[in-house]
Amino acid sequence: MVFMVVAVPVVLVCFLLFPRHTLMVLVAVVGVGLAAGLYLYFQQSDRLNSASLVSGTSSGTSGCQDPEKPVFVELSNASDRQVNIVRFRLIAKRPGFSGEAYSDYFTSDKIIVPHGSYGSCWALNRYRGLETLPGRPAPGDFQWSVDISSVDFAGN
Repeated sequence: MVFMVVAVPVVLVCFLLFPRHTLMVLVAVVGVGLAAGLYLYFQQSDRLNSASLVSGTSSGTSGCQDPEKPVFVELSNASDRQVNIVRFRLIAKRPGFSGEAYSDYFTSDKIIVPHGSYGSCWALNRYRGLETLPGRPAPGDFQWSVDISSVDFAGN
């Protein structure tokens, strides 16, 4: 705000004394600002488009033998960039219901090459896990899904 209070009178005085030069400087400043804004916009757009190509699925308990890690999650990278970190939410819903019975945030720092995938069994949070639900249901009693929160690519 202080900058604007000082800058506006300076620009007005310069415009009254040197109108042509002031306009050329203002046009140059606006041009540089537009170029920087477009560059940032396309950088962000590219990052969001690449992140949308990373997906996660869960097949529930199939393939997981360890009772400490009962839920299988597969992360797939369909982009042309290497994925370094994926943050996701693992969600459990009772069959036929839309409400979430369990959800927790996880982070995978497994490097996923372009057009590759990574699958692993994951442990549930003991303090917010299925043990706290009425009837103590088993992980196999739910439909599991994965919601990707954010993706970090190599070189970011």
